Amino acid sequence: MSFQDKLEQVLADYRRNRENLQSLQEKMTEKSSTATAPRNAVSATVDIHGQVTAIAFPTNAYKNMAPAELANAVRDTVRKAQQQAREEMIGLVEPMMPEGMSMRGAEPGKIDVDRFFPDDPEDSVFLRALNEGK
Repeated sequence: MSFQDKLEQVLADYRRNRENLQSLQEKMTEKSSTATAPRNAVSATVDIHGQVTAIAFPTNAYKNMAPAELANAVRDTVRKAQQQAREEMIGLVEPMMPEGMSMRGAEPGKIDVDRFFPDDPEDSVFLRALNEGK
């Protein structure tokens, strides 16, 4: 295989990876996670960014709760839904990440596609790391 053929293969792989990541990012905007508190007192739904999109009270259990207990149940349920969304996003993204890179600690849904796969491959953080011997 000639150098030109190898270069074209690398660029084709790069473009495919960029498209896959953009597609994944679009799919992630459609994802949501729902958690339910004990006794079905409250359920909370969040988007991939962890923003609350719905709160529901599926049963009358909340009527027998003290205000502070209900507030804690809502807070804990929202946090559980946010953690589920975060874990789902990580599960989708990490298989696409280069070895040694992780989404742990990143804000859900905030993947900077252009940072990892810019239009100009020379600006890629991956190529910079390779050139620096990392």
